[in-house]
Amino acid sequence: MHKIVSITLFSFLILFLILVGFFSSKKTEGEVLRTVDLQGCNLLSMSEYLIFANINTERDLRKYSLSSLRERFLQHPYVGNASVLIDVDKKVYITIEEKSFEAVALLHKQVCLISSQNEIIPILPNTEVLDFPVLTNLSENSVEKEIERNRDVQRAFTIIRSARKMSDNLSQSISEINLHNGGDITLSLLHGTSVIFLGKKNLTEKIYTLDALIKQIGNRISLANTNYIDLRYAGNIFIGTDENAGI
Repeated sequence: MHKIVSITLFSFLILFLILVGFFSSKKTEGEVLRTVDLQGCNLLSMSEYLIFANINTERDLRKYSLSSLRERFLQHPYVGNASVLIDVDKKVYITIEEKSFEAVALLHKQVCLISSQNEIIPILPNTEVLDFPVLTNLSENSVEKEIERNRDVQRAFTIIRSARKMSDNLSQSISEINLHNGGDITLSLLHGTSVIFLGKKNLTEKIYTLDALIKQIGNRISLANTNYIDLRYAGNIFIGTDENAGI
């Protein structure tokens, strides 16, 4: 009998502690989250991210726990990861890590970001200036395929990633990759008027050649004076220049 009473009392005690913990946590969640500091905002401003989370006032913030606040930011299409911390002054610090994006493209009649993980994400209003190469003239059949099976996009990724390995100067100079509806690919560079013909094969080697070429002729021939650079033919480079370039 004594043993039964002890077990019963112990069960009630456990239940009481669980209830106390539950209500205490609910109360704490409401009291602790008072102000928020958001870091890592590049594609959108801090205010745009807070609007997405429906946080306009301190009262809005109180409806979240730390875990639910993190989960809310992870639901944003631009966000790949988020960390949430709180200090002794009851201020919440949120650091978001935006997804890694490779390019901008018109897909399904919508301007989209394409991530390094092959995600297609429509560009949201008020997105900051995008410093990504623009993919143009994707073939109709290519647009209908999934990104990982999309030959046009994968060729563009090869160009972008190869340029990144070569030099920051070349990587940051690529403004447009014209896929010509599945035909020969051409590049346009910032601060240059020349068209760069790449074709569709051996793209990594051609980007390496382009980088070396720019480094060699860059000090002697301004790219602004060239009409085209043709790298489509193995073992040959053709450069068309204005007559006043002296070539």
